[in-house]
Amino acid sequence: MNKIEEIINKSKVTLSDIEKNLKRLLKKEHFQPRADLKILKEISKGYFTNWVHPRMLGLSGLRGTGKTTLLWQTAKYIYENNLNNDIYFFNVELLIDKGINIRELSETMEEMPKFEEQTVLLFDEVHEDPRWSKRLKILFDSIDAFIICTGSSALLLQTTADLATRMHILHTYPLQFTEYVTIAKNKQLADEQEIKNKLKSALFFSENIDELKEKITTVIPQITEFYSSLKNPNELILKYIKIHNITRFTKIDSQEIVLRETEKLFRRVITEDIPKITRKNYTYKNSEKLLLRLAGSDEINLQSLSQAIGISTEEINENLDILEKAELLNILLPFGGYDTKINKNKKAFFMSPSVRLALHSKMFEENKQLYSKLYEDIVVMYLRRFYNNAMLSFSSQKKGKNPDFVIETLPVPILIEVGTNKKSIKQITESNTKYKYGIIINAEANDIKYEKDIAIIPLKWFLLL
Repeated sequence: MNKIEEIINKSKVTLSDIEKNLKRLLKKEHFQPRADLKILKEISKGYFTNWVHPRMLGLSGLRGTGKTTLLWQTAKYIYENNLNNDIYFFNVELLIDKGINIRELSETMEEMPKFEEQTVLLFDEVHEDPRWSKRLKILFDSIDAFIICTGSSALLLQTTADLATRMHILHTYPLQFTEYVTIAKNKQLADEQEIKNKLKSALFFSENIDELKEKITTVIPQITEFYSSLKNPNELILKYIKIHNITRFTKIDSQEIVLRETEKLFRRVITEDIPKITRKNYTYKNSEKLLLRLAGSDEINLQSLSQAIGISTEEINENLDILEKAELLNILLPFGGYDTKINKNKKAFFMSPSVRLALHSKMFEENKQLYSKLYEDIVVMYLRRFYNNAMLSFSSQKKGKNPDFVIETLPVPILIEVGTNKKSIKQITESNTKYKYGIIINAEANDIKYEKDIAIIPLKWFLLL
């Protein structure tokens, strides 16, 4: 038996192994499964019971968002439901340290009779193999296996066209507030998925403000009951937004420690992950400087940034593109036609508000103006779960007022304004953009109010989406 074959045999896991790894990751704490797990279960069951593709899944996301936990939870579901018990786990970083890559693993598996039957292959930190994309494609084509792999946002940055047709990528976003509450307080919103669906339907799929009112009325009792069950919900929400939206840090109450660890997290992304998965020469210091600038202002003025950082506007655009694909940033284009989108400034929001806070705290003290930016970050993160860049933008009209965000629904858009204690409706009513209705998200409100064709809703309600 050769070295690689021996490693493969030792990599087979039992239910006991799976539970041991989950226990290590979850630290014995109550952890309500994330919404992503439901999707992973459905895909797994669909494949093993009806041979419905995809049979290769990639979990992509910011470091610390729980991708490895989801991988093991999916393995447990597959094992416990007798979908497949031949499960093998590989930490790609450890393989590379031993001088073994995914191609060599694949070639050895082809020679082993046990891999002539259907198996499950789990790969953690797959981007540690410098040619992982091409090698996973070869593995997929040569071994009849159901494959799940995790990567620190690498799955977006280096996926080849050939692999993209084989791999289904799932974005693992920072925690939703309801997920955080189950971890921090062991409480769950009753009929959670039903409430989320009704809220989404009311806010984004109503034909007019009257329909929005009618739909949202049906969920008010459950929302009220949920927040009544929480002690100091506003403090809990602020802590969630500031330091507890990244899964890895939800049990650390010290803001100083979380921000220090968050800084290490994003620094690893830009100094370790991105250089491994970008083929051109990448200078991480430019990204650090850019992120520091963006922490204080979301407006991206290429000329002023170019002068401040000392690199070309082309390099800034390249860095922005990489940072967005690495899921550190959400970049929004201005509302309007094609020329508007390519010629005007963009806006950058942080995928995790904690990253903005960690950067901002190096330069400034906390204040309500910063909180407004953190609220915008979390709103954009929520909206990006539903809408891509084609539908989500910001308003930048030269005349009239400009609301924060535009959801480009048909036949006319929905306008959104976000603020700490936003009460004025002028940003929407005095906009030159024709709209279906407006939504103002107020961080300090407790109840919904309506003015004209605008709903002023509490941020705490929006966070239940």
